[in-house]
Amino acid sequence: MYNLINDLYQKQRNLVSIDYDESLEYISKILPLKIHKIPSGTKCWTWEVPLAWEVKEAFIENNGGKIIDVKDHPLHLASYSTPIDKIISKEELMKHLSSNKERPNAIPFDYKYYQNDWGFCVQFNKLKDFTEKNYHVVINSEFKEGELKIGELFVKGELKETIVLVAHLCHPAMANDDLSGVSVLVDIGKNLLEKNNLKYSYRILFLPETIGSIAYLSQNEELISDMKFGLFLEMLGNDNFHSLQFSRQKNTEIDKIAENVIKHNQKEFKTGDFREIISNDEMVFNGPGVNIPMISISRWPYPEYHTSDDNISIIKKENLEESKKLVLKILEALENNYTPIRKFKGPPHLSKYGLWVDWRDDLELNKMLEKIFLEFEGDNSIVEIAEKLNLDFFVLLDYVNKFLQAKLVEKK
Repeated sequence: MYNLINDLYQKQRNLVSIDYDESLEYISKILPLKIHKIPSGTKCWTWEVPLAWEVKEAFIENNGGKIIDVKDHPLHLASYSTPIDKIISKEELMKHLSSNKERPNAIPFDYKYYQNDWGFCVQFNKLKDFTEKNYHVVINSEFKEGELKIGELFVKGELKETIVLVAHLCHPAMANDDLSGVSVLVDIGKNLLEKNNLKYSYRILFLPETIGSIAYLSQNEELISDMKFGLFLEMLGNDNFHSLQFSRQKNTEIDKIAENVIKHNQKEFKTGDFREIISNDEMVFNGPGVNIPMISISRWPYPEYHTSDDNISIIKKENLEESKKLVLKILEALENNYTPIRKFKGPPHLSKYGLWVDWRDDLELNKMLEKIFLEFEGDNSIVEIAEKLNLDFFVLLDYVNKFLQAKLVEKK
């Protein structure tokens, strides 16, 4: 996971661009991806696929030479800036410069998608160096017909119902946003391919933010009805605890499972309602006309966000591994959740069936035995019982499965 980030983070991974395509090709050598190619100008609901964008050179100079040059760092130029070769005043130039006062030594990330405009990004501490009256601004960029590309891995399960897992591959010269989500999702894809007897099918998508999800769904509307739940992964390598953002519905099976798993497996975490922690492609999947319940898992916030400080130095290998294990545990719970239905009458003879739990071995579970078997009326799934009784999903699953094996409950 770390190596993938290290190999790709300095690339100019813009929406439709050569470096984005090369990054997707890199992933396709690890996973057997289907590559969707959607031409520039394609109508995608109320949007359309943008043109490809390439930059040959971009700089600002005065009599003393170049002050800013995109060759020094890809973030010096705002993505999708239009061409210019002109002498302009300092006053006019300042309208096109972005900086970040909170991180004065970092270059911020800026973009001009769909704006027909241009801009440069500079460290806040360097603004004092702009002392001349006029500057020569050169952006040799090209807009041309291209193809927006989306990488898809489909893992077939027993059911047509599909869990969709998404991470965005765009954002030039940044490591955590969102190559960390991509890297974790690649490893999850490898893990799912190795599993047998999956209940759900899985659709893993690597795409450019927002327009990628819109393009994919608008061109594959027939797949939407099979998408049961979604999970968006982003910003997972930085040194912070996990944040779980609920779906718009909030009370779905995946919301409950994710909350239970994170609560019983993480010492520190936070949760938030839809769009309250971080805004991303969940608005596409869980938005108007689609409305697939989609949660997101991140380590938001982090101070290096959208700056040149978001580089490989802030990525922790152990954080990537922890995030991968958390997501896999959520998927495992989703795969194994069911509604137990009682087949016995009266209180069951627990010790007869090996269902008695000695209080000296597990006091918490011992106190819950009666409360658990009173929940086998077909009203609640295991995660709902776990939520009601404040039990770890997997502890409860293991116990209820013993009732199943003893044929005291049946599975719905």
